[in-house]
Amino acid sequence: MKRSSRSLNPRQIEAFRAVMVSGSITRAGKLLSVSQPAITRLIHDLEHDLGMPLFTRAGATVAPTPEARAFFGEVERYFVSTDRLREAAMIIREHSAGSLRIAAIPSLSASCMPDAVRDFSQKFPDILISIHTGASSEIIDHVAVGQADIGFVALPPGRTDLKFLPLPVTEVVCVMPLEHPLAAKEFVGPSDLHGQDYVALGPGSLMRLELHALLRAADSHPRLRVESLFSGTVAQYVNRGLGIAVIDPLAAVQVDTTRAAVRRFVPRIGYELSVVHAPSVGYSTMFDSLAASLTEHYLDVIGQVQDIIDKQMANLAGTEAGKRIDARF
Repeated sequence: MKRSSRSLNPRQIEAFRAVMVSGSITRAGKLLSVSQPAITRLIHDLEHDLGMPLFTRAGATVAPTPEARAFFGEVERYFVSTDRLREAAMIIREHSAGSLRIAAIPSLSASCMPDAVRDFSQKFPDILISIHTGASSEIIDHVAVGQADIGFVALPPGRTDLKFLPLPVTEVVCVMPLEHPLAAKEFVGPSDLHGQDYVALGPGSLMRLELHALLRAADSHPRLRVESLFSGTVAQYVNRGLGIAVIDPLAAVQVDTTRAAVRRFVPRIGYELSVVHAPSVGYSTMFDSLAASLTEHYLDVIGQVQDIIDKQMANLAGTEAGKRIDARF
């Protein structure tokens, strides 16, 4: 198929994208509010201009060729760029006071961030807030290249190109099914995990690396059952009885206390979060306000986890006292 030298028609690109997304010429026509023959003609012209087939046809069914799939990746990047330009114009038009792009790890997004954003929006009602959730490494890269204004992440070592404001340091905890034998203990250590079903964070997690160093030192070998990138997801697997986990307090507060127990982990593994921003951006009143509010709610969550531990230990002590009384009669 010979390639045409004329410029690509944006309407042809829209038609191609609509067919790829919808999987049908008919549905693509409905998405673009044009007839099926019009979509067919646009696709045919695009194939001619590109000099390559994009779809194979079997009656009313079309299937993308390998070339179409490769081309679709470039088309999507084009549409993402134009969508961002459109969103930027909308922000400028409707929010002259500006916007704030926040990126946070999932455990913060699911616990403290909604309250912190509510507090922030009450102080700065004309600011458009955009929130992205991702892994710490991804967020740090977004902040470094200017795709996010401020990030809330697990403190990374060795990054000198960004500025960090540490949040209060806390410590990880051990969570387990409520009826697990280790739930009878006041705290759990590395040797206690030997031979136990274990739910782990992903291999790249600093928390997992620190825990595994302690396990090696204690010659302790738990049975790995499940691993997951985010600690909040790990807590859900513990809720369902799949094993023991060592997680941060933000995830621990998501534990279902009717099904799982929370205990201190000894020796202590510190959990450090930071507010991160690019040096070129500088700190501002908005940043200070958001960081202060998030810190306040973060401390509240830490307090909630301690309350869970205290309450469960008190219930355990009461149960043990009751057993001793029953044994006397």
